[in-house]
Amino acid sequence: MLRPHEAEPAGDRQVTAGHDAISMILAQAGRSPEEIASLATLDEADRAAEGQFSGEPPTLATLFGQARVSEFDAGRFSPTPEVAATMAACLEFLLERKRAGTLLDHERMLFADATIAGLAERGFFGLAIPKRYAGSGAKLGDLGPLLRALTLIHPDLAVMFEVHNFLGPVTPLLDFGTDAQKDHYLPMMARGELLGSFALTEPGVGADPSRLSLTARRDGDRWLVSGVKWPITNVIYGGICVLVLKLDGEGLPKGRDSAMLIFEVPKADDAHFRMIRNRLSAFDYLWNARFRLTDCPVPAGNLLGPPGKGLAQAFSSLAKGRGGICVNSAAKIFRLLAQLIQDPEVEKRSAAGKQPGGWVHFRNTFGRPIGESPRISAWFGRATAHALASRVLGDVCFRLAANGVRDETMGMIAKVFSTKALLDTAIHAYQVQGGRSVHVDERRAAARRREDMAAGAGMIENYIGENMHEFVIATVYEGPNPVLADVGAANAMTRGIRTRFLEPIGLAEAKGKFGWAAKAAFGWYVVRTVIGSFNPAAGSFTGMERLGPARRRLVHRALRRNRVLGRRILLLITRYQKSFIEESFLLGDEGGIFDQLCASTAALVYAIANDRTEREYALVAEALDLEAELLMRRRSPSAELQRRWAEIGRLVMTGDTALYKDLIADIEVSRIPLDPRSIDLYI
Repeated sequence: MLRPHEAEPAGDRQVTAGHDAISMILAQAGRSPEEIASLATLDEADRAAEGQFSGEPPTLATLFGQARVSEFDAGRFSPTPEVAATMAACLEFLLERKRAGTLLDHERMLFADATIAGLAERGFFGLAIPKRYAGSGAKLGDLGPLLRALTLIHPDLAVMFEVHNFLGPVTPLLDFGTDAQKDHYLPMMARGELLGSFALTEPGVGADPSRLSLTARRDGDRWLVSGVKWPITNVIYGGICVLVLKLDGEGLPKGRDSAMLIFEVPKADDAHFRMIRNRLSAFDYLWNARFRLTDCPVPAGNLLGPPGKGLAQAFSSLAKGRGGICVNSAAKIFRLLAQLIQDPEVEKRSAAGKQPGGWVHFRNTFGRPIGESPRISAWFGRATAHALASRVLGDVCFRLAANGVRDETMGMIAKVFSTKALLDTAIHAYQVQGGRSVHVDERRAAARRREDMAAGAGMIENYIGENMHEFVIATVYEGPNPVLADVGAANAMTRGIRTRFLEPIGLAEAKGKFGWAAKAAFGWYVVRTVIGSFNPAAGSFTGMERLGPARRRLVHRALRRNRVLGRRILLLITRYQKSFIEESFLLGDEGGIFDQLCASTAALVYAIANDRTEREYALVAEALDLEAELLMRRRSPSAELQRRWAEIGRLVMTGDTALYKDLIADIEVSRIPLDPRSIDLYI
């Protein structure tokens, strides 16, 4: 359960002490004052964010303790009838407008006003808002399928929904707002009268938000805010935005002076506010902007949460957003595969509807269809396995957050694993389509010029090449993957150990003492944990009786792998101790401990979730497990793993298999550019 935000948590005094300890240890290690301020501030914000939740992060239990398998169960999609009806009405409305060509306003490069109004009328913007504030009260764990569907209709719809709900302002208001703030803003947001945005990033301030420059200073019953935010999605005129900024003149120490303010975006530029829309190559049908505030007045009552806790509150919201990125990435992988497997020409001519046989079948290389190449089949099989695992990882993130558990490591695993899989799939799809991937999407260009699409039968479409920015950007937002792997995950996985053991050792040595007691406590913990990692019982299966022998075996193997990784992490910490922060990138090295943890955890959650009886789904589980085992040994994919991937790839390209019917058959695709069977249309 979330702790009350009106009261100062009792653990904050310890957090402050931890901040000072880290500063002292970093100074002893020779770090500059700027580096100390940045690292210590981020560490304190992470600790404070964890203090807003209860329960041990389950992923850390798999590394250093006895995990409960039930905590990794993605659960089942079970919305209330009201929520299900709202979701269905919104999706049907969007599909109708997409078919009619009225979903988008190509002149303004936005969703059409009638699309937004229709969604608001059907309750779209209030789905994640409790009923007492005029919303539908959907559980966070029930939103994964909605995000997948939105991504397939138009990916920018999913981004808009996530920014409005998970980043801000809905989640920050629910978690940190006063009753008056919730009563005032949430009903308007639920009705779609206020579109929400979240302003954290600034020029040069993305991966390191401790260096914020947007500043608020008190002036009577208001704050005067000055500075720049750039780039911010959904920050429309007349909307509402959560500003993460610094407080000036409040007597707060540097690095502990962050806060959140609720900002009602003006309806037009004025002397205090100026906004310019950014032209983006990804999520380009959303309003994304840069804006400057100059002594812009904001009511004092718009402070969201306590002073000094802005970064901590922002981090807690970011964790929920990573689950959304994960399910979106999985949906995009399936869309990419469908684009190469589906056959729009057959669909047009056949009353039976969609059939396989697209580009992978009619493009030939060296006497046979390119899809029959073992390498191509293996690419498709690996993408399918990773997308299925990504989908479950995202759902697990949602379930944990809905239960009040902040598992920061799981969020980073989900985000990094899924977006790397998406990027890998996009590059392979680009290569399979060949040089035609660089062709301009003429139908899209014509739509943006508002030309008559009915006369465009000979226009070339190109989904893959035109959307490469959409696939790549997923590896950046909510934290660039290298930063999450090298810094974020290393910090999250080791923070508890550093707090309990390394900081007392470092403080003792900084005071000229040896720190016998602290070192003995750490040594005993290492010995006890390392010995425990050899325990055959790697976790508790209580409440998971439905797991059969095969799935139980895979789950057990994944838990054992994670305990081995926990042992390796401990040995690294033991080796470097107070200089560990300096060497923490060793955990995030490409193919290293964090990558191994990503693969092992993906295999774990998929094995738990997979209750399908078809052989191909069992084959996916076995392939994920074997891949994780090989990565643990830093070995390249074996011939056996390549064969499994290739078999999965062949199955997903075949029309009568469960994988094809479940994942590919219902996805609408664009015409492949320059289909040789219809070349006369183009020449």
